[in-house]
This record gives sequence, structure tokens and C-alpha cells, in this order.
Amino acid sequence: MSAKQYNDYLVQCFLDEVNKDIQAGFRYQFKSPNTENSLALYDAFLRRADNQYIEINNVKLPFLSCSGVQIIPVLHNSDGEGFTENYISYLRDEVAGRSGVFEHSALFIIHNSMLDTLINSALDVGACGSVWSPETIAKVLREQIHQSGSDKRSLYECLLEDQLELIIEEGATVFGFSPLFSAIIEDSLKLNTFGLFNDPILLNMVGQTEQVRRRLDENRNLYNRIEHDVEHYADQLETTLDDFSPRFIKEHFEDQSNWQSLEFKEYLDEINANKVQKLLFESAEIADAVLYERAKSQTKAGLKERSLLFQIPQNQQSIDLVLTFLGNDLKAEQVQIKSSSIKAIPEVNRAGGKRCRVKIQVPFTGEPTFISIDIKRENRSEECKFKCLLVEKDRFYLEEIKNCFRIDSAKAWMTLLIEGNQLRIKADGDDVYAITEGAINKVSLEDYSIVDFEDLANQTDTVQFNVCSGQQTLLLNIEGPAAEDSVNTPLLFDQDRFQKLLTDDYNAEYNRSKNKIIIDNSESLVVGIRQSLLAFESDMVSKRLLYLNDSEQLSIDDLQSISPTLYQTYDTLFKYLDQYKTLPSLVAWGSGFCGIVQSVLDAYEEYLLSIPLNDVLKNEHKQILKIGIHKQADRERISPIHPLVLAYYLQLVREINNDRDADGNSSFTKLPSVTLDRLVPSGLLPFVYHKESNFAHVVPVKENTFWLEIVPQKQVSYNYVKRLVRDKLDEFTRAYSRLFSVGSRSTLIINFINQGVAAELFLGLMEYFKERKEKAFSIHVNFYDDVLIRNEFDRFSETSSYDELKDWLTINSGAFRGEADLLIDIIRSRLTYSKFTIPKENEQLAYAHLAFFKNNLPVDCRLINTHEALSGVLCGGLIAGEASEIKGGAYFTSFGLRQVETHHSQALRLAALLGNLWQPSQQANTPYLGNGIGLAVSTDFEGLLERSYDSALWTTIIDPKVTLDFFTTQKDVVLIHYSDQYTTSAGYDAITVTKQVDLFKRLLYKESGGSAINNLLSEFNAFNGEWLLRMLTAPPKDRKEKNGIIGGYKFVSVLLCQSDISWIPLSVAEIIRVSGNVGLKMNDSEFSRSVHGYRKGAISDDVLFVGFKDDTLYLLPLEVKTGVRPDYAYAGQQAKELKRYLIEEVLQPKTLASRLYRGLFIRQVLMQVEKFQLYQMISYQKLDALLLRREWWLDGEYHVSSVPDYVDGFVLAHVENDTCFEPSYKLSNDNILQIELPYSLLSSLIALNTTDDNALVELVKTYKINSEYVLKAKTVANASEVISTTISTALDEAEVKPVTVVVPVAEKKPLQILFGHDSFTKVPLYWEPTNTAKFMNTNTGIIGTMGTGKTQFTKSVITQLMRNQHCNVSGEPIGILIFDYKSDYVDDAFIAATGAKKFKLFKLPYNPLSLYGDTPMLPVHTAAGFAETMTRAYGLGKKQQLKLENLILECYEAAGIYAEDSSTWGLVAPTIEDVWQRFLSAEKIDEDSLYAALSKLARFKIFETIPEKMLSLYDLMSGVTVIELAGYPSEVQNLIVALTLDLFYSQMQKKGKPTVQGDYRQITKMILVDEADNFMSQDFPSLRKILKEGREYGVGVILSTQDITHFKTGDNNYASYVLTWVIHRVSEIKNADIKAIFNKDDRSEQEQLMETIRKLDKHYSLYIDGDKQVKKMRDKAFWEILNDYH
Repeated sequence: MSAKQYNDYLVQCFLDEVNKDIQAGFRYQFKSPNTENSLALYDAFLRRADNQYIEINNVKLPFLSCSGVQIIPVLHNSDGEGFTENYISYLRDEVAGRSGVFEHSALFIIHNSMLDTLINSALDVGACGSVWSPETIAKVLREQIHQSGSDKRSLYECLLEDQLELIIEEGATVFGFSPLFSAIIEDSLKLNTFGLFNDPILLNMVGQTEQVRRRLDENRNLYNRIEHDVEHYADQLETTLDDFSPRFIKEHFEDQSNWQSLEFKEYLDEINANKVQKLLFESAEIADAVLYERAKSQTKAGLKERSLLFQIPQNQQSIDLVLTFLGNDLKAEQVQIKSSSIKAIPEVNRAGGKRCRVKIQVPFTGEPTFISIDIKRENRSEECKFKCLLVEKDRFYLEEIKNCFRIDSAKAWMTLLIEGNQLRIKADGDDVYAITEGAINKVSLEDYSIVDFEDLANQTDTVQFNVCSGQQTLLLNIEGPAAEDSVNTPLLFDQDRFQKLLTDDYNAEYNRSKNKIIIDNSESLVVGIRQSLLAFESDMVSKRLLYLNDSEQLSIDDLQSISPTLYQTYDTLFKYLDQYKTLPSLVAWGSGFCGIVQSVLDAYEEYLLSIPLNDVLKNEHKQILKIGIHKQADRERISPIHPLVLAYYLQLVREINNDRDADGNSSFTKLPSVTLDRLVPSGLLPFVYHKESNFAHVVPVKENTFWLEIVPQKQVSYNYVKRLVRDKLDEFTRAYSRLFSVGSRSTLIINFINQGVAAELFLGLMEYFKERKEKAFSIHVNFYDDVLIRNEFDRFSETSSYDELKDWLTINSGAFRGEADLLIDIIRSRLTYSKFTIPKENEQLAYAHLAFFKNNLPVDCRLINTHEALSGVLCGGLIAGEASEIKGGAYFTSFGLRQVETHHSQALRLAALLGNLWQPSQQANTPYLGNGIGLAVSTDFEGLLERSYDSALWTTIIDPKVTLDFFTTQKDVVLIHYSDQYTTSAGYDAITVTKQVDLFKRLLYKESGGSAINNLLSEFNAFNGEWLLRMLTAPPKDRKEKNGIIGGYKFVSVLLCQSDISWIPLSVAEIIRVSGNVGLKMNDSEFSRSVHGYRKGAISDDVLFVGFKDDTLYLLPLEVKTGVRPDYAYAGQQAKELKRYLIEEVLQPKTLASRLYRGLFIRQVLMQVEKFQLYQMISYQKLDALLLRREWWLDGEYHVSSVPDYVDGFVLAHVENDTCFEPSYKLSNDNILQIELPYSLLSSLIALNTTDDNALVELVKTYKINSEYVLKAKTVANASEVISTTISTALDEAEVKPVTVVVPVAEKKPLQILFGHDSFTKVPLYWEPTNTAKFMNTNTGIIGTMGTGKTQFTKSVITQLMRNQHCNVSGEPIGILIFDYKSDYVDDAFIAATGAKKFKLFKLPYNPLSLYGDTPMLPVHTAAGFAETMTRAYGLGKKQQLKLENLILECYEAAGIYAEDSSTWGLVAPTIEDVWQRFLSAEKIDEDSLYAALSKLARFKIFETIPEKMLSLYDLMSGVTVIELAGYPSEVQNLIVALTLDLFYSQMQKKGKPTVQGDYRQITKMILVDEADNFMSQDFPSLRKILKEGREYGVGVILSTQDITHFKTGDNNYASYVLTWVIHRVSEIKNADIKAIFNKDDRSEQEQLMETIRKLDKHYSLYIDGDKQVKKMRDKAFWEILNDYH
């Protein structure tokens, strides 16, 4: 399939789309940046034009025909084939004018122009939502994939998803789908055309969407990585592609360069062969030798090359060098030894079980000996190199170089990677040897101690010299320091080194003189705060200090007299650090160290417990409580030697050790940075008493979390305000864009209340101006403070120097450097401000668009009982923090341990003790009462806040210090946004409130269809804190989807309400956006897939139901779709993947990581619960399973499971089209329940009170939910009988209850016929035949096979027409003529109910040859019409038809009626008997078909022959007239109907137009043709004429038949004249029929309607009203009419 066919496909898609509504004068445009694609598309239009063209001014313009419109495609191309912009503009104007040859034309422009006249005056078919938008074409292709039936459907869908994402990301066009289209059509896929490796395995995966997605992503990621490396690092592939062997790289990237043609499996095999390390280097040793070992670097590749420097004991002539490896399949031939001075043969010993050892016997003379040992393996990851140097012990001074050497064995020298230009080569002495260029430069250790090579380094890049010790010489090569290998501090969190951690022989050293960390014989430079903190630790350790401030110290020795036990344990701890030359932040936490720490903690805890209560602390107590505190200048920190820090990390280390598997691996190494950042001890002591500021926060130092900073209340940072201000300005100006319609001339007014120096606010405005530049609005700021103070705005206005401003605002470098002056000028010209003191209580603030309010009232400290305060502890204290609750109207925040088990957590016990002892130890004369401190917030700021509400459209409260319920209890305000995404505090960092309640009410009212708005405001805020604000600027589709999610989770609540599991719905977007109380970006949450290695793929982001029962947590995902009928398979994948991902990858594994995630997940659930409780959206009894065991759940030791014997999730669609009539339920093969609801139900669902269990239970019946989909309780409580009775009663009451509709009483009620009731809502459905606003004509089609209730319905309609005819316009009676083919309308009940007159086919009292009207030559017309009807009924020939016509005209003349003389037309017309007799009187009678036809009419005496007994047909049709046709041949039946309709049509025209009153047109006559299929097939012209013209005369036709196909014949499509349809079950139905009647082009909707029609029960139908709205209806049957009447 070529691109040519794809372009043909695009053209067809376009034509199918515009076919419905295209009109002459329309203009379309499509921008295609690629000339080749544009030309190919244009050629596709030309192929479709098929040589049709318009010619103007000698230019031929091809066109395509579409619905009578000539679409002219034109190609914009000034250089080659195509037209210029000017000529296209000319064509555009001509087409728009619709004159001349362009009268019926439309224009399609293919261009790559930015000319407004082309772009703005034509519909962009590539725009979002248009026919050629990437999203639309993707949707069409997705449908094509489903219809294809291919085994590769899952793969096609994934490729389509990827291609759509790529097209949107790159701003490309739909041409990007061309290769995929070809693959789908041919069902032949070549993955290399999609930037992938060919993969037969992937092509053969059937229906395994999740596996397909994973393998496809792996394939694409690998391809992209290799392609990038080949392009940018072609000469370094062995380094960059380190998961491939050198052999593989040489073969496929160098020799053949065929890497793109290899199969994906070949790459996987190669990667796996190199990944599974069967051989891992462990150690190198020589007996009694000293080894200095350095890896080339700490990277994976660097660790494969090691330099081994051995110091061999003196007088040894031979040594055994032993290399030990984990793994036992090493062979001797895989060991290669190179040396210029010796020969050695390796021996491989594999007798050691899991290990093998390589022994190399090396002769040693005492001379420096260089050896290279290469391990060559098939698996490249197992290959390694050892560059060895053997020197005699103490022969050379190596102390200075042991951490900075690299051995180059091939060159027989040792390279030193050092800074500076001097090297000490002997331990003592000061004699310096200066290296000079050109000299031999042999430096003797006997004469010199230092080598100076500064001069040489300035002259050349090569610095080399020999160091001579006696007869032995060592050549040294000097290079600058290598790139630093970073070392994480604290070392415990260095995940790359994890395998070596947790042992006592892997502690890092700290070289204070160089500010470097030494580990793995490498040095890493430390700078900034990390260096300062390590220096502090080094100072404390070297001086044996436990406490340090500017004027006081506490040493270990000082403890001897206070607590000998504590002294001894700390002394041991410091000796350990000294022994290993390490620091607390650099220790590896081996078992020896952990044991020492445990001793310290036991002694410390024992001492704290010995401090007596109810007494002031003694000085010795206070000294002990100073341990670990470090004060310097104005900073106070808790150091890593503090017992609380030690206790926390000891607990963490033990958890890590317990988490390790048999291979020593731990999930700790896979923790994302966001989780690692939570593993800090500060949460155990979130705030403490502070002398100067009452209290201080304890926060981790981000550069080294073993250090905690004590930040006084007054110094708390508000750095996040900068971003907050920028965000709020953007949100407000988008939401109220009409206020700023004049662009940069508009002024945004902001009130800053209680903002002090406003540094962050100023920087936030700076960010706004940076982003907007010249497009920025002018901004005026009003400052309100208790007193006028100098702020940052003053500083800016008073600083005249541009350079000073650039330095201050950091715009003198980077992206803004070139625009810095312009930016400053913009701010100076567009930012103004005023300053006021806060006005008195009765005075208002100035008007503003936006206000930023800070609660500057101080927070009070109150004593609390730690063990009774609400807990914020997770996972046994591994994650901890404060918790907030309301007590006595005050807002309290504290660290609490209520119902927390502390027996197994020494850290928690110490936290409680320290929290209780901190204030007594800091505040003089304060007794120790065993209480901690809590923070209490006053609400005295409420009055000023109210005035801010009154003055500004929005008020954003910064650091409100109160919870959401404070704002929800205030009158006349609505909380529109609350955020916890800026800081890591326990509460909300910003809350936005407005008094513009009506704006949001109007918005939600419009979107929800009139639901209870006050409740809806609460629903939005409770479910997602971002939604209400986003609704202001969101497109209608997004707003509709959010309403759909609210309604969706409430519906699923109905399914779950009878379960004994406590269910709580969560916003998945909220889970991903935040984690617990910490705000994060989408990729910074534990629950975001990106942190677990996923980048794309289907996953639900709507609702997750979390269930609690016993010790198990259950998950049920809900994916909600609103609008068109969704792709249920894809939506099911989304729901299934969310559940799989959360259970299998995040929450369920029995690992440390998953335990942490489980605790954080419960914290997120609790936040949602608090909001539901706040807004009263959930009943308290449903929360017992969670809240009564809150602390147990937070510990994270619960189980995670699927609900047994139930669905795995839900896909719920609110379908907004008229093919969805009532709820439907289907269980997919993946065990996902697919729920389809009419969109009309959404408003009632939103208004549903989910706290009312009885209401929920009742809806189970109302919504016809199968019992298998309702989750029932598995265990029954003692009150089961009561519960059961309640439920059964509720269900009984829920038996189908018609909706009571109150119809307003009008002075005169229009004619209404009750067709039936909506099958689901029970709302009555009326037909209003006189109302032209609703029904342009009264023609109605009634369809249904036998036994469906079709006749009962039709009788009901006729009966109601008669009974309600007084409601006709002017009260005019209605005449109804029924052609009854099966004697269905002659029963006594119908005759009695309607007063009908019935006639058999014997002497019908009207004459088909009677003349009506004033048409010239009327007898000729009448004769011709009669003859044509007879011809169609009996198949007469042309001669017979002419003969019959002449016979009739002869009869007219015999009766004195002449065609030319209209005065004779009133005479008595001849009858059919007269025609028959004249036919018989002919000399020659041919017994042909004409003879047979006339004889039947005459012999049956169907029509009356006596004129006096005849009536006008119109007069005969008073009331209901039934002509019974049963028992006669079909040709006779059809002839009678046709002749009668011929006569009716002529009389209808003569009768004239009916009365019209406003929108109401009088009905005069109705005709019912029952079982009309046979009649319609004859194509009698009178039926089509009456259908087409009848409405103008107040006439309507009801056609009743058994099949939809009967309405379309060879000559006529009667369906086109029928407006109203009532369709019962039919046996056969086709897509074309559905399209014609229902006006549905979408194939899936057609299939849905066909399925519905096939399954209709008796007395049920689909009713299509005058507005083409489709409803599923329960018919109003005739027998029901009789019952109502009686």
C-alpha cells in the first residue's frame, strides 16, 4: 500500500465528513509544510475529480462533485505546479461570491502560507477537532484497526498511540500516519519504517496489549539510544554502548554497519549475555603484601579497569598474585598476562564452590615490575583488566600518591593525577629537586624529598621523571586531576555503591586539608554547604566534641562525671570514627558500627528516662540534652551524632538489611529521589521550643540530610511564594481575559496584605515580566501593613544602576542577558505601587483584581500530651511528621503518637522524650511535666480577611496556618483552589477564595444540566483541589469530563454500597499530583509511573476506589468517558493497567520500598477522607474500617488484593448521543465491567447523595443493575435480618415507578398524542402533529415484525387522535382513512373506541373517475392518472394503457363531459362499470391483461355504480373510515388503495390550505396504510405526492410495515418524506437503513442501533421525534388506552 492510497483515503475522509453540510461558497484550507506531501495530496484530489473541470480565463480548474457542490482543489506553489497566493485569493473571492461558473462551487486550498487572507477566510481541516486533525484521523484509524480483525490489533493500537504523540509533539500533520495506514490495510507490518528494530516476536503477540506496549517501548528506546550514539559518538561506541561486547560492536557497527537491519531479539540476546554476570571480581591479594587498589572510575565501565599497587615484603624472590572472582566457570585460556620483564602462566582453581581463583606465580627481583592481566569473556560485562605494579615494601614513599595513581603497565610507568606542581617523594626533609626540560631528571631519594616540576609544566604538556631508590627506579608520569567521581552525602544514600555499603570496611575517609572524600582509593572534591558540614563533623570528631557553640563546648570527657555509660559508648563511637578516618555522614553502617550506635542509644534512652518529672531540670540534665547540637553564629543545627539522628538511621539500616534478598539486593536502591528525600529524622521532631521566637521548625539540610536545621518561626522561608505569584497571575488573567482585552495597556491591580518586605512577591512579579516581556500587562500593587516599611519594591525603584539591578535579579547571564536592559525598562514603566497602613475596621481596602494575604499573627505554643495527640507517623517512624486537628475551635498541629506502637521503634521513643524535654532544657525555671508542644493558630485575622474578600475578585491566602474547614464555614465565599504542591509542610501552603460565588455557580449549572449547585461546588472541592479553578479556563470538553467523573464515581458507589468493604473514591490525578501532604510535579510522586521507568502507555487517570476490610486493602479502578461512545477495549486497558501497576509494582511487593509506598498511600487516602468529611460527602460509618485503625494502616503492613469473585475494574461512559437509551452493562474478557449510561442521567447522578445508603440501594433496581455486578457483603453481622429487610423493602419500593410529570394547565392545550414513555426514565413521550416547531410534517413510519406490538401502538395513536381532536387548531375535526390489509382495525373494541365506519370492497361510496379541481383539460388528466395506476397494478403495456385512457375519455364524452369545456365537468361522472360496458361493446374484445383488470373491478363491484349513493371521498372521511382489504388479491388491494389515493390527492388540492395559528397548523386528514410494504413497492405516484405535499394541506400519512427496507423502492425513497419514526424489532436491518433513518454516519453508532433494534421486547420501540432525537420507548398500547378509559 503506497502513500498514494493513503492520500486517496484522506480525500475520502474529507468527502465523507463534508457530505452532510457542504454548501456552495464554502472554503477549506490545509497547511502542509512538505512540498512533496502537498503535491501527492493534490494528485489524490485530481484522481477523484476524474477529468471534471471548470474553465475560466483559459485556466482549467478540476473539481470533485459532493452533494451537488463542485469542490475545486488548488495547490499553493509559486515555483512549480500550483498557484500563487494572489491567484488563490482571487479564486477564494469568486467562490465566496457564488457567481458565474462558481455558482455551485467550494474551494479547497493546500498551502504552506502564513498569509492571513488564505488562513483566516477558510476552515482549517487540520485544526483540532476537524476532519484532518491528528486526533480525528487517529480515531478513524483506531476504528479501522478494530474492524480489521487482524491479530496485530494491539500492536497497531500502540503504534498509533506513539505516532499520534509524535505528530502532536513535533507539530506535524496527518501525513505521519501514512506508513501505519499502509500496514493496517495490507496487514503487513515492517517495524523499521517506524524507527524500530524488526521483531517477529512482537508481530506475533496476539491480544497482549500490556506486553506489546512494554516490548514496543523497549524496542523504541533501544533504537533511539543506539541511533543517537552512532550519530554523535561513532568513535566511542565501545564506551557508550557498554551493554554490547566489543566483538558485537565491531561486527555490526564497524565491519558491516548493519545495525539497523538486526532483529530486536539479537540485541536482547546480546544485552542479556552481557548483563547476567556469572563472573564478578571480588579481591586481589599477595601474601603479606600491602595493596592499594584504584578503579579507573566509579562508572560501570571504569570499574572494569583497575590499578593494583602492591608493596612486596623484602627478600622475596617469587610471589603468588591471587585474583578471586565470584563465579566458577573461568578458564585459564581466558586469562591473558602481559609483561615486558617476566613470563607467567595462570592457574585457575575452581574448587571453591561459588568462587574461582586465578593464581599467577611472578618472579620478583625487587625491581618495580609491571604486569597487565586481562580477563577475556564472551560476556563483555564480565571482562576486566588489572594493571599491576609490584614494588618492594618501603622502597618508595607512597603515602602522597596512594589515592591518585593510575598504572600504565604497557608503558612501564605510573601516572599520578595530582593538583599543584610539587610532589613529596620522601616522608621527611625539605630538599627540592627542580625538573627541567631536556634533562634526564633522575631524582634520588638519598638527596631529595620534594620534586618541583612547575617550570616544566609551564613549558610542555608532558611531565615525567624517575625516582631512584638505591638501584631501583620508578618512572612517574604527571597529569592533572581526573574528573571527580561524585560521592553522595550521606554515604548511606549513595545507591550506586549500595553493594559495598553496610560493612565496616567500606567507610569513606575525609581529607580536611584538601576538602576531599576518599573512597575506593579515589578522591572527590566537596564544596559549598556539603564541605562546611563535613568540616563541622571533622572538627567535632577530631576534638571529641558532642556540643559546640560560639562560647561553649561539651566534650566526651565531660560525660564521665554525668553518665559513665554514656561516656563509654560515645567514646567507643568516636574511636571507631577515628580508627576508620571517617565521619558520621561517611560511615558505611556496618554491623560493628550499628552495634556501637545501639549502645549509645540504649545509654541515652536510659538516662532520659531517669530524669524525674514535675521538677526543673538540673544542669547535668541540660548538658546531656545538648548532645549533638551544633551552633555557629546565628545558625543552630542538629548534627549526625545526635542520638535522634543515630536512632533514626539505625532503624532504617536494619530495615534495609531485613529487605535484602539472597543476592544482597534491596529495594532501597530503587527508591526514587522523592522517597529518599522523605527518609529524614526531622519528622520525628518537626518543631521545638525556641527562646527568641517561641518555636522553631526542624528541617533537613538538603545537601546532607544527616544534618537538621533549627529554623526560628520568624525566619521561615517563603521561597515558594515566587512561583505562587506567577501561577496566580497567569490563572487570573486567563480566567478573566475579558478584563484585559486591550493587551499591554490593561492594568492588573493587586493588593498585598501583611507582606512585609515582599521579597518573594517582587521576584514572582519579576518572573511574570520575564515570561511576558512586551506582552505583559501593567501592574499596580497596593501594600497594606501595620506600619509602613521599606520593601523590595522601594529597593528596585531607588536603584538607578542597571548593573546593580542585573546582579540582584540575576539577569546578567544566561537566557536573559541580552534582554536585561529591556526587561528592567519594562518593569520600571509597567510596575507601580502604593503603600498604606491597614485601615480601621469600618474602612475598606482599595479595589483589586487579585489579593495576596498573609496571616501574620504569631503561632502560639501549647503544651500537649504527645501520646494522646494525633499521629503523623508512617511505617514505624521511617516517615514521620506532624498532624493537625481541631480542638475547642483552635487549630492544633503537633507531633503525636496516639495509638502508635513504639515498642519496636527506639527512634519514636526518643522522639517523644526529646519533644517533652526540649522546652524544660531551653527555658529557665520550666519544670519537666512530660508534655510536648503543639502549635495553636488564632483566627483573629478573620475580619481583615473578610475585607480582602470584599475588595478583590480573588484572595490567595499564603501559609494560612488553618485547615480547609475554616474557609468552608465562612459565609458567601467559595474555596476555588487549595494547593499543597509548593512546600512539604503538613498543611496547605496556599488557599484561594472568592466571593464571586455566582460566577462558579453559573458555570457549574451550565455544565451539570442544573444539578444542585451548592452541593456541586462542594463535590468539586472535595474530590480534587485543582478542579474548580481549572473549570474557569478549561475547554467545554474538559469541564464535561470532570462532571462525568463526579457522576461516574457516584454510580459505582451504587454498585459497592452493599459491600462489607469500606470504599473511598480517590482522584487518580490527585494521587499522582501529590503524595500525602507533599505537593509534587507529575513525575515527582511515588505513584507516578515515570519514577518507575514508564514513559507512556494506557493507564487510567480518573478514579480509584480504595476499600478497607480487616487487614486488607482492595483496589478497584474506574475509567470514565464522557461524550461519544468510547473505545471500551482501550479504556479497559487503562483501568486494568492502573490496578496492575499499583498492586504489582507499587503496593503489593513484600519490600521496604513497597511498605513505604503503602504508608504514603494511606496518608493520601486520609487526606481525601478529611475532605469528604469536611464537605459531608461520605457517611462516617463507612470509614470505621479505616479510621478506627488509622495508625495501623499508616504503618504500611497491610495486604493489598483484588476483590475476590468480582470485577477487576470499571469503564463507565456517559454517552451523549441518541443511540444510548438506558443503562447497559457488559463484562469484558478482561473482567472489566463496561457501563454505558445515557448522558441525560448525569445531572441526577451528580446530585445523588452518596451518604444515603437506602437511596443507593434503591438505584440498583432503578438502573436495572444485574445482581452479579452488585458487590455484596461476604460476612453477615448480627443485625443481618434488619439489614436484609431494609434492603428488600427498598428494592420492593424501587419496582418500576413512572416519573410523575406535572404538566402546566394552559388555556388551550395543543394536540398531543402519548406515544409512550421513556423505557428508563418513564418520562412521557408525545407526538404533536399540529406543532410545526417540533414536527415539520406529520408523516410517520411505524416498523416492526409480527408480534412486536406495532398494531397495538397504531390503534392507540388513531384512538388518541379521535379522542383529542378537539385540541386541533380551531377545534377542527380530523378525518382518518385506514387501509386495512389484515382486518386489524375492524374489531368491535376499536370500532367502539373510535366510532369508525368500516367498508368492505363492495360498492365503495365514491367514484375514482369523479372530477375535482380546475386543472385545464382535467378529464384528460384524470383518465391518464387512472390508466397509469391500472398499468402499475396489473402490469399493462403501453398500448393497453392508451386504450384504457381513450375508453375513459369516451365515457366522459358520453356523459356530456368535455375536456375543453370546464362547465361540463360538474356533470355526473361515469363509473368504472360504464368503462367496463364500453370495453365490452367493442367489435373486437381482446381477453388480455386489460380485460382481466377491468373485469375484476366490475365483477367484484368494488365501487358504487349509482351516482346518488356516492359521496365525495373527503366528505366520506369524517371521523375514522376503515377500508377493509383482507381477502382480495394483492393487485386488487393495491389498486384500490392507489385509486383511492389518486382521488384523495385531487380532492386535497381542491380543498385548499388549512388554518395556521403561530407555530400550529391544523390537521384535516390522516391516512394510515397498514402493512404498506406491498403497496409501496408498486411506486404509485399518488403516495409520494401526498407524502411530499400533504403538510401544506394539513394532511399526514402513517405508513406501517414490517421492515425498514420497504421504504426504499426502485423509483422512490419514501423514508425521505417521513419525519417521525417508531421502530419495533425487525428481522433484517442494514447500516444503510440506519444511516437513512437515524442520520448516523458513525459505523459504531450504526452497529449499536442495529443491536438495540434486534433486541427490542414486545411493546418497546425506538422513537425518532421531529428533532431527530432518539428515545427507547415503552409504547402506549391500545389495550392500555381502553383500560385507562374504563
